[in-house]
Amino acid sequence: MTLVEADDEGRQTPMGLARYAYEYIEAAILVDNQMGAKPGHEFVPPIPAYFLALHGIELTLKAFMRHKGMSARQLRSKDFGHDVRRCYRKAKELGLREIIRLDSGDLRAMLMLLDLNEYQALRYIRTGAKTFPSWAIVEPFAVRLHQAVANDIGARTFTRTYG
Repeated sequence: MTLVEADDEGRQTPMGLARYAYEYIEAAILVDNQMGAKPGHEFVPPIPAYFLALHGIELTLKAFMRHKGMSARQLRSKDFGHDVRRCYRKAKELGLREIIRLDSGDLRAMLMLLDLNEYQALRYIRTGAKTFPSWAIVEPFAVRLHQAVANDIGARTFTRTYG
């Protein structure tokens, strides 16, 4: 292990990951509230809102994984990296379903976000037909997931609730 990797182990904490996750999800909500209220976004929220939400979800899962004993090096590895599907599978193995019950809307939101981001398409334009999830399922999923994980590790989280 290099000096930088050893330093990451002490500095990349579950609490820190949860904080970054919170801020990305909060930024996604702000982008949707500001840009999404403008003409042209009546049916599809701004793409940056989707990207920020998905990255917040990734960081939330990694906060949980780190809390359950995974190393920073493991989280960075090619096994996980930015692969939210693999992170979600591993988080489930580590007990994620013990702290949150995901409904079909939550899973649909995540799968649709992952499909949208195939080949980094939320960051770089890819032409062609796309299916966008309703923000009405993306925001509650991201927030509820963060609330469950943050409460489990003792981090700050959102106070909003969804029906």
